[in-house]
Amino acid sequence: MARPSSPYLLLATLATGVILGVAFSRGGHLVSAQATGTARPEAASSSSLASTGPVNATTTKTETDLYEKVARQYELFAHVNRTFELVAEAVSPSVVHIVAQKSSRGEGDNSSHVRRFEETGSGVIVRADRGKELYVLTNNHVVDGAQPEKIKIFLKDGTAIRPNRTWLDAKADIAVLGLGRDDLPAARLGDSDAVPVGTWVLALGSPFGLTHSVSQGIISARGRHMDELEDVENQDFLQTDAAINPGNSGGPLVNMKGEVIGINNSIASNGGGNEGVGFSIPMNLAHWIMNQLIANGRVTRGALGIDLHRETEYRTEDALSHGLDRTKGAWVSVVHQFSPAADAGLRDDDIILRFRGVEVQDLNHLINMVSMAPIGQPAELIVLRERKQIRLTVKVGERDRTVVQTGPIPDRSLPRGPLRRPGRPAPTSNYALGLELSTLDDTTARRLGLPGNPQGAVVAKIAPDSPLAGVFKANDIISKVDGQSIATADQAVKALNRSTDQKAIELEIDRLVEGAIEHHSVSLP
Repeated sequence: MARPSSPYLLLATLATGVILGVAFSRGGHLVSAQATGTARPEAASSSSLASTGPVNATTTKTETDLYEKVARQYELFAHVNRTFELVAEAVSPSVVHIVAQKSSRGEGDNSSHVRRFEETGSGVIVRADRGKELYVLTNNHVVDGAQPEKIKIFLKDGTAIRPNRTWLDAKADIAVLGLGRDDLPAARLGDSDAVPVGTWVLALGSPFGLTHSVSQGIISARGRHMDELEDVENQDFLQTDAAINPGNSGGPLVNMKGEVIGINNSIASNGGGNEGVGFSIPMNLAHWIMNQLIANGRVTRGALGIDLHRETEYRTEDALSHGLDRTKGAWVSVVHQFSPAADAGLRDDDIILRFRGVEVQDLNHLINMVSMAPIGQPAELIVLRERKQIRLTVKVGERDRTVVQTGPIPDRSLPRGPLRRPGRPAPTSNYALGLELSTLDDTTARRLGLPGNPQGAVVAKIAPDSPLAGVFKANDIISKVDGQSIATADQAVKALNRSTDQKAIELEIDRLVEGAIEHHSVSLP
């Protein structure tokens, strides 16, 4: 007969079983949570890259942890990335692609032949200070030579429209295209004077015809002057490493508030593509020119009637000799008689430190400030003379009238370098038989006033002892050497050097005489 269990023993056994069961249950749950990673508080509080897609069965815990760290770090950067996205989204609808159809007529035997070609670029839709009508702001070299009916403006959605009018200013390489409508998105304009070096920027446009492309960089430098752009007088470029390529000309350079601070213009390149050195026209200058063109049909620039030492002539030792600690301001070389500067008491060798209350950075900064100053209005100058600062008041003159009264502004150009406008051939400089030659490009042809579309090598300088000194004049164009057509300076140099081993050189030369091109054939023993 079995002995009955004690009621106290049964109660103790039951309590022990309940406690052990609860303990094992909690332990198993903890092990499971650690294996799946769901109990880690830092993982639960962030968006894990590993959890956004399928995880390979072989993914290790270390790999998962690394991706979770990447995800957490990205969250710290996400607002910067989002800013770039929003700026591109806000500005892109106002960016346009421009196609300008141009033509040129041949000379001589080819006078009946008309060559037609297209120039492409970019632009940005903006509003002027007055009125609601919209305009496209772009580069002069994109549309110069094309009638409004031959210009197509492509919007972001692919719609093509034509301008009802064009205004051009070659001296700053700015063009304004009237749209005659007010129902399109317009970009906001920023203050280019307030943009420091190092500022993040985006360049928008149509590089290589790839419309509405965006590249990113910073403002690399300010106040750049490119002597190679001889036809552009108003220069105070913003330099950027944002990618600018053929087709970007005329497109906007914008800051991270979505404001246009520059109009992309040219690049420094040996190969024709982006090499990290691009130049944009400051928005303040472009904005002022746009308003002048729309209001008056032309740009009226201010002038003082002075010549300035170019940057290469203004050295540190010059600044020190004047009592400055560095090269700053604009150093006056000549004050012309009967000029506003002469009337104000400005003298040769003065250094202009401030103009209308603004510190002068260099000669190009001063040129732009004077250009935009109100004509006929007094302006205060602070100049350094014999180590003392002197305050003068000058009445700004109208540039064209001042030049007529005081004489032409001297050529301050330097030897050309690898600067080019996107999509245009780079001018080159070479030497042969005592001739300095440069490739004839569109800019040089316009500067020389050459009709048609001539090709060849331009004679820039002739050494007195050159065997060809009696044959050539400056600005002559070598079109053929010994029957070989010449398209570049490099081809001319090679052909002339080969000809020195022969008994004679057969040359064909184009020369501009009274607005027409004369063709000469020369045979030299």
